[in-house]
Amino acid sequence: MRVRDQGELVAAIPAMLGFHPRESLVLMATGGQSGRRLGLTLRVDLPPPEIAAYAEHAEVVAASAVRGLLLDDPAGAVAAVLAPSTGDPPSLPHRRLAGLVAQALAEREVDVHALLWAESTTGGARWACYEPCGCWGLVPDPAATEFVVATVAEGRVVHPDRDALERLVAPADPGALRRREELLLRSDAGGAPGDTGAAALDTAIADAAAGRLTLSDTRVVALASALGIPAVQAAALQRSTGPRAVAAEQLWAALARETPDPEAAVPAALLAVSALLRGDGALANVALGRAERAWPGHLLAGVLRTAAEAGLRPDEVREWLREGLTMEPAPAPRATRRGRRSA
Repeated sequence: MRVRDQGELVAAIPAMLGFHPRESLVLMATGGQSGRRLGLTLRVDLPPPEIAAYAEHAEVVAASAVRGLLLDDPAGAVAAVLAPSTGDPPSLPHRRLAGLVAQALAEREVDVHALLWAESTTGGARWACYEPCGCWGLVPDPAATEFVVATVAEGRVVHPDRDALERLVAPADPGALRRREELLLRSDAGGAPGDTGAAALDTAIADAAAGRLTLSDTRVVALASALGIPAVQAAALQRSTGPRAVAAEQLWAALARETPDPEAAVPAALLAVSALLRGDGALANVALGRAERAWPGHLLAGVLRTAAEAGLRPDEVREWLREGLTMEPAPAPRATRRGRRSA
């Protein structure tokens, strides 16, 4: 699929990130044989323009973003500032930041294909070039662009904003979580046998694939206990790369919401694996944040955080799985859960 102009580049950003960013600097790496194949796409918050130390903040933001983009060893790059502006023609905001990004990329011999401003990534939003060409236009309807249509058809979900990603893993009803916590406290510490746990996992994935997944207290507790078994964890990682990977990802997200802490760290980490296998760094970071809050120091979450920050490609993550990447071998101590509940 080809992106034909600057407006289509802006429209493509949500499809690359997985959500519509706001008040953001977005960098898109290009490479491949042509040097123009879209690769790593990253986003950072813009420095508040009203602060006295804006210049210093802009330097930090530009340096951090370019350093992250270089992990993809790009031949070129596209930079876009997404922020509201006024006037007709608009007064382009964050010129200093845009200049710093262009300078940092040039110093590293990375061609800047486009240096853009857009007020948003939605259809009809205005965009313009910071460069002397003075190009400007309107962002096309993403649903009418070949690139975005093809990306969504492949199963990519584009959320309205980053908060929507957070809601995918946000803890569910506190009352339900308390009930399940009590059930986990009373359950057998050893959990179900590995083959029984794997079977329960497969049944839940099949239900997710058929659109009939329901998570009662009993089922959540059974799945959480099963995922505390190393053999079931290994099976879960395999399901994240198999023919039902999409359904498995749906199950991990649901369990990340419906499982009490600290057990929620396991499905949240599995969700991060699924996201990294699709190249969805935004969802991976949100899922890892959920895992780290649920279980500080969780082994797999820590390993995956390193992978996410290193910008590993999906094929490299798959290689990790083939080499036997494993999770924390034992469930969280019951004393830890009791301590958190009484705190």
